[in-house]
Amino acid sequence: MAIIFLLLILSSCTSLVLSTDQNDVLVLLKIKEQLGNPDFLSAWVDGFDFCNNHTNDPVIHVYVSCTSTGRVNAFSISIYLWSPLSAPFPQAICDLTELEYLSLYNVPFFGPITCVDRLINLREISLSRTFLGGPIPEFPNHNNLTSIYFDMNSFSGSIPPSLSKLPNLKILNLRWNFLTGSIPPGLVPSVLLDLSENGLTGKIPRCYEWVNFSTLILRKNQLSGDASFLFGLHKTVTYMDLSYNQLAFDLSDVIIPEHLFSLDLSFNQIYGKVPKSIASASELQSLDLKFNSLCGEIPQGGFMSRFNSYDHNRCLCGTPLPPCYNSAPAPSPLFSPPFYSTP
Repeated sequence: MAIIFLLLILSSCTSLVLSTDQNDVLVLLKIKEQLGNPDFLSAWVDGFDFCNNHTNDPVIHVYVSCTSTGRVNAFSISIYLWSPLSAPFPQAICDLTELEYLSLYNVPFFGPITCVDRLINLREISLSRTFLGGPIPEFPNHNNLTSIYFDMNSFSGSIPPSLSKLPNLKILNLRWNFLTGSIPPGLVPSVLLDLSENGLTGKIPRCYEWVNFSTLILRKNQLSGDASFLFGLHKTVTYMDLSYNQLAFDLSDVIIPEHLFSLDLSFNQIYGKVPKSIASASELQSLDLKFNSLCGEIPQGGFMSRFNSYDHNRCLCGTPLPPCYNSAPAPSPLFSPPFYSTP
């Protein structure tokens, strides 16, 4: 994860810090109190050198990084096994006004987070595998924010349209929550967009035709309509997963992006033929088209021998399926994928 790498870079600068800013010391001690004074923070007392120490054992890793003036600019707690800690999100974190990097991984916090909009210097925020819920927070004045990881939580409601206005957002990961509604137009982080395993409905925004994602993951929602505009020879996407939705479009003439490595369109209502462009997709290593309404002969030659996930379509034939015949059997009814509830 990018935030881990950046935190390690910051750690090389901590030797330049004389002492932790006293106001931030009081905030850190308040965070400890709001967490119930857990044993793994027993060293946190007045006079402790927060900027030049961190807790790193096989179970719990606590990290604090500071600027050269002693202001806390990075804060991280990661728990790698079960922990007895259970507490509301410590609101005192939002009093670390110079915070640029915030990471809470597998920490059993619960309840909503209502104050992170005050952290206007944030560059990366990662709240993963917690019990945090309520709405996704707004980030109205966060021009430096590049990465948001809110995956595997209990956030609900719709995706805030304001996330579309973050000018430098490159990564947005909202996977495995309880989000509903449609995908806001203009929600276009340039590197990774992962909205998978939610309850999103409606169509994929048409503006995505002009967005060059690197990774696009929308699996296990209830999205419908056309997605053919996501394809094209010179698109930069390398990983695309649209599986387990209700997408319905003609696949026959789509052009596989030249650098696409993995494509999963399974469990949809996609029709037409398997496109010939797949046979010439030299970098495509993984393809899954099963459980759709595709028909006709599977293209042969080129790189087609890599792929075998075509089962449960309307009337596909040819290797690796049974051979085609001059008189094709009557097509089976259109496949309707089962409904998958949100996690």
